[in-house]
Amino acid sequence: MAGGDRAPLAGVRVVDLTQILAGPYCTRLLADAGAEVVKIEPPGGDPSRGLPPVISRDRSGYFINLNAGKLSVVADLRTADGVALVRDLVRDADVLVENMRPGSLTAKGLGYGDLSAENPRLIMASISAFGATGVFAGRPGQGIVAEGYSGAIDMTGFSDGPPVPLGISVADVSAGIHAYAAILTSLYRRDRGDGVGEHLDIALFDAALPFHETAFLEVEVGGGQVDPTRNGLEHRAVEPYGVYNAGDGYFVLAAGTDRLWARLAALLGPETAGAPDLATNDGRLAQRDRVKDAIERWARSVGGRDEAVRRLESAGIPTGPVRAVRDVADSEPARSRNSFPEVPDPEIGGLRIVNTPFRMSRSRVGPSGPAPRLGEHTELITHRIRKQNK
Repeated sequence: MAGGDRAPLAGVRVVDLTQILAGPYCTRLLADAGAEVVKIEPPGGDPSRGLPPVISRDRSGYFINLNAGKLSVVADLRTADGVALVRDLVRDADVLVENMRPGSLTAKGLGYGDLSAENPRLIMASISAFGATGVFAGRPGQGIVAEGYSGAIDMTGFSDGPPVPLGISVADVSAGIHAYAAILTSLYRRDRGDGVGEHLDIALFDAALPFHETAFLEVEVGGGQVDPTRNGLEHRAVEPYGVYNAGDGYFVLAAGTDRLWARLAALLGPETAGAPDLATNDGRLAQRDRVKDAIERWARSVGGRDEAVRRLESAGIPTGPVRAVRDVADSEPARSRNSFPEVPDPEIGGLRIVNTPFRMSRSRVGPSGPAPRLGEHTELITHRIRKQNK
């Protein structure tokens, strides 16, 4: 945790009807900021309780990372009692987040129209593969499907090889982040405006599009004649900017501006520094192989990756090693930023999870407690509802 003593979303109540990744990441951020998040789970639990790495029958590292600090209530939405419990919770809630198959909640009488009639202040965020409008409205899908349709997978790999699935969950996590931002925007509008909530429509497809940076604009400006696609280890439009082999390991550097290139060229030697045909980005793009070869030969000549990174950093050139995933949590930047705080866990004592990706100077954000056992808070929440209904 960071910042002051008060969590910025303290007092905000969230009903969480999400599973697996996109929705739970959104509600994890809300919980980290102090909202009370009541996670509604089916009798068998969120399927992510059984995803690797599994710790026990209903507990996994996957689930713990995405659900720390939440409350768990079991409700079977196939029954009238389960639907009634959700309705009771929503009457006193600020936000409902769901990523069920589009239309399934409406069929149960839990659509936005039904719920907002009972609680006009309710903000309901619906996360789906393709959203609630357009020709694909209601079509089921997952992150990899959205990444395929969005062109993200086509941008990964080498130009002479097949497109490669992304090694990280871009569409899902991005949708969770955008849902979080949309919820905060709507809370601000509601509380500064007319006091009425609204329905938010977040699509994994849309959430994957901003990662293309300039690719779509290249197509537009080029009148449809440009075909941005995968470019191996380097950036399509900036040189040098990519991954390089120092012989004993890989490193990244970003020296695409002419100013940074001049610094790098001075390290690479007089032959490169004095080459006028490499002085501009267009010139370097035209001779990618020559530039890459010069960088990699230099890195090997100075003793390998770590020494190359040290010299590049000393010259003010953005650079760094390509870290193995297993080494990231114990790396200097991660330790110094508390990027992997430990949360208590009833099964194994404690587990390091990914922290909230932002810090606040006057507010407390971060995991507020362990991930719940399945149905751990059902009695607590139902007792509270009974008291409120008296």
